[in-house]
Amino acid sequence: MRIYYNVTMIKNFINISLTLFLFYASLSFISCEKLQSKTKENADEIVEAASVTEEIKYNPEDGLICILFGEDFTAEPFYNEAIAKLTEKYGLSEEGGIIFPVKYPDDVKSRISNLYDIITEHKIRGIILLGAPEGTHKALYRLRSNSSEEGKVLYSNAIFSLMPQDDILGQESTCDFILEYERSTSDTDLEQEISITPQLAETAENIVIRAVRYIEENPEPLLPTAELREHVQAIVGAKKVRRYTDPETGLQAINHFVIEQ
Repeated sequence: MRIYYNVTMIKNFINISLTLFLFYASLSFISCEKLQSKTKENADEIVEAASVTEEIKYNPEDGLICILFGEDFTAEPFYNEAIAKLTEKYGLSEEGGIIFPVKYPDDVKSRISNLYDIITEHKIRGIILLGAPEGTHKALYRLRSNSSEEGKVLYSNAIFSLMPQDDILGQESTCDFILEYERSTSDTDLEQEISITPQLAETAENIVIRAVRYIEENPEPLLPTAELREHVQAIVGAKKVRRYTDPETGLQAINHFVIEQ
């Protein structure tokens, strides 16, 4: 039994289908362009006020911003200067503000695993890690995966990691993003201690201040999408940010970024 097809009808069907495909494809492209533009605008607007001098009121009842200072960032004068600037802008939690600083190793009794208890015992709106020590990602994994008696995940808000000393893959899997300074090709020891130069200190302080403002305005985690770099760039400010490229494989991490030197 033969089946005959109307060639004209088939051609018309193909032409109509192709026209519809191109139409919806163009709409999709325009929508993506608008979404990316809006994403960048929103990111810029959120952090723009971080450098504004006018006083802004923050309510600690909405949650605190926990800032973990790794051992490399607890030395003087960096720590005192950073705390002074954060206190001036946002206030410390013990004084009715929103900043809840945690020093490693002192405040966790030399065990980074105790960070889990510190976070769960307070109402934390966001976490910023500055020089996260080895093993931090394990505490973060427990926070991200464990549930309360009501069945809710213990912590589902933002976690930003700046210049970590922890396992990079562990950090990538538990943090919204990782941000480091670009290393030169001669830097083969990835676990080397961070040297707090005046330039690095000023950059780190500014990024932390802007990151606090960002979390206050947008406590939800940043998703690992193509637009993530725009958010990180807005938080960093003027210095250019790009995705980290693995020197051996040439692959780029979706949420690992470097500040270009």
